[in-house]
Amino acid sequence: MVMWMQAVWEMLSDQKIWNLLGDVQRPLDEDIIRLMFIELFSRVKVLEEENLALRVLLVEQGLVDEELYALTRRAVREFLKEKDDERAAESEFFARSGIPFPEWVNFKLRGTFGNNGEGL
Repeated sequence: MVMWMQAVWEMLSDQKIWNLLGDVQRPLDEDIIRLMFIELFSRVKVLEEENLALRVLLVEQGLVDEELYALTRRAVREFLKEKDDERAAESEFFARSGIPFPEWVNFKLRGTFGNNGEGL
């Protein structure tokens, strides 16, 4: 119960979430995973609401025509696909490099391969 309560408090900031995910030695039990999914789903719902609100303001109010909106969405989708392809190539590179997973996590979180005195 104490670990679960600690996990609840750790969900209150992005930094705590990244620290929790970055500690590859710490097991993620079902309660922690459940809390992360709750937080993630909550953020996705907020983004969905904001996206629909912006669409109403831009398109439905005539500030941007439907064609421009669709063109912009396609451009953003392509941009995100390119970024995802870059991340996939980077992950594949590290997977083949022989770099231990904890060092890779440290690099993704802190930009260095050494632990800089911080334990992973």
